[in-house]
Amino acid sequence: MNYLEKFYDAVKKEMTAVLATSAEGSVTMRVVSPVYYEGDILIFTSAGSRKYNQLKENPNCCISAGCCFAEAAAEFFGGTMLDENQNMRDAYTEKFPEAFDESVEFGGRYAEFILLHPTRISGWAFENDIPVPGGVPTVPFEIDL
Repeated sequence: MNYLEKFYDAVKKEMTAVLATSAEGSVTMRVVSPVYYEGDILIFTSAGSRKYNQLKENPNCCISAGCCFAEAAAEFFGGTMLDENQNMRDAYTEKFPEAFDESVEFGGRYAEFILLHPTRISGWAFENDIPVPGGVPTVPFEIDL
C-alpha cells in the first residue's frame, strides 16, 4: 500500500483526525470527524466557529490522519441540510449515522460543509515499511497531488 492509500485508508477508518488552521498570526488545531469524499476530505462545522472563520480567511490548512498529514485547501459548500448537499450528507451519515439527528447536541443540522482538497501528503516512514527496534521512522516522504 502506498502512502496516499494509507492516508485515505486512515481517513475512511478513523473516527477523528487533527485539523490545523491559521489566520491573523494564530495557528490552532482541533479534532474533526473526517469523511472520505470523492478523493477529498469532508467535514462540517458551525459558521460561527473559529475553525470556520480561520478557513474563510485562509483556506490553506493541514489535516493529520494515520501516519500522514496532508496540506489542503478548503472549499465551502454551505448548509448541511441544503438540497444540493444531499450527496455529501449521505456520505457523511454512512460513516456517522447520527450526525444530522435533531437530538445530537453538536450535530450537523445547523452546520456547513467544508471539503478539504489535499495538495501534498507528507510524513515519516520505516525503510521498506519494516519497523526498527527503536520504533522511530527515519524515511521522510512527500507526495504532491
